[in-house]
Amino acid sequence: MPVIADAEGGLHDAANLWRTVQAFEQAGVAAIHIEDHAFGKHAAVAQKLRPAAEAAARIRAAVEAREDPDFLIVARSDAFWVSGDLEDTIERLALYAEAGADLVFPTLVGPAELAAVRRRVAKAAMIVDMPGRALADHQDAAIVLYYAFSVLAQFAALNGAIARFKADGTLPGGTKAFEEFLGYADFAARARRYGDDR
Repeated sequence: MPVIADAEGGLHDAANLWRTVQAFEQAGVAAIHIEDHAFGKHAAVAQKLRPAAEAAARIRAAVEAREDPDFLIVARSDAFWVSGDLEDTIERLALYAEAGADLVFPTLVGPAELAAVRRRVAKAAMIVDMPGRALADHQDAAIVLYYAFSVLAQFAALNGAIARFKADGTLPGGTKAFEEFLGYADFAARARRYGDDR
């Protein structure tokens, strides 16, 4: 399963960004996204974006650092999230596309804004899903990231299991299926084979 990793702002300055790309490539990741957010990401803190030229230089450095041609560099702009300025977002993404990004990633845009990005930036787009929207609403995106999907599924399952246990003492079932998933029978056979069956 291909993994897309969040590389924040690149984790280094442009001259040392090869370290970030090398580490993610060696880890077997399929793609990373590098953002232009410089500081903030919390309502109580002033939001700051990197200058567009500086962010573009980071994208260019990441593209030039990669060794695996199948490893994708995604340029993320948080301009729409920070200011709601679609024009600035498009200008930034166009600059990052010129720097060699494989995909662009405008955060928090809706379907109409994404369509405008796609008309003016000649790269495929990746977005984060928006609550209450169907997959069909994201038709202009090449990739839709479902933020925290697995964590939220685990949270819902655990809450449901706890509620059932509180209500009637029912424990979660499926131990046999879980052991099969883990390959426990193979482990037990190896333990017997090598005499470690205590």
